[in-house]
Amino acid sequence: MFNNLFINFKTEKELILHIIEKCSSQSTSQLYDRFARKEWKEKYREDGIPYQVYRWDNWLMGDLIVFSDDEDIIRALHKIRHSRILRSDSLRVRSMSVNKNIPDDIFEYYLNRNDDDIKQLTRMSKVEYKINGEKRNRMITSVIAHLISKERKKKEDETKDKLRAFLITTDATKSVLTGKSIDDVVEETITEDTDEQVLYYMNKLLGKVK
Repeated sequence: MFNNLFINFKTEKELILHIIEKCSSQSTSQLYDRFARKEWKEKYREDGIPYQVYRWDNWLMGDLIVFSDDEDIIRALHKIRHSRILRSDSLRVRSMSVNKNIPDDIFEYYLNRNDDDIKQLTRMSKVEYKINGEKRNRMITSVIAHLISKERKKKEDETKDKLRAFLITTDATKSVLTGKSIDDVVEETITEDTDEQVLYYMNKLLGKVK
């Protein structure tokens, strides 16, 4: 009875949507390969050579994530993005964020999801999106610029903490040279008000005590 349902599918889209909806947890299913028409399969080629990306359903779904231009299929795949059918040790990691046909709301989802991933944002910036392409490129560029600025600020703050720790150490050394005892200088330098990051970088700067 289950098999007969597939025989009645009139279009490839119907079959694909059914696989996504009903078999999204079966990462090893081969329903498309078993029930798709020959003419549907023949269009899957790579460099002009027949390419059985459809042999396993998760292989085909992985390709559709990136290359599908059908909004219904794109939305159905986005809905099951965490499903096992889209996961496999042998399947290359793919992201719908680089599908040039994704609608605005899904694009914004991936833009927000990758707002701290410069590598993925750069990949997205190279995509020629068919929907609101110029606007999307501006949005990606803005997020990248913000991330670069954020990373720069983080590096500046870390450097300032290192410099602060160094100057405190240097100042303490001068105090010893002017006659203060080492113990007094240590107690004055390391107090309960000393910033945690300063302590961390002073330890890093001075090295482990043997």
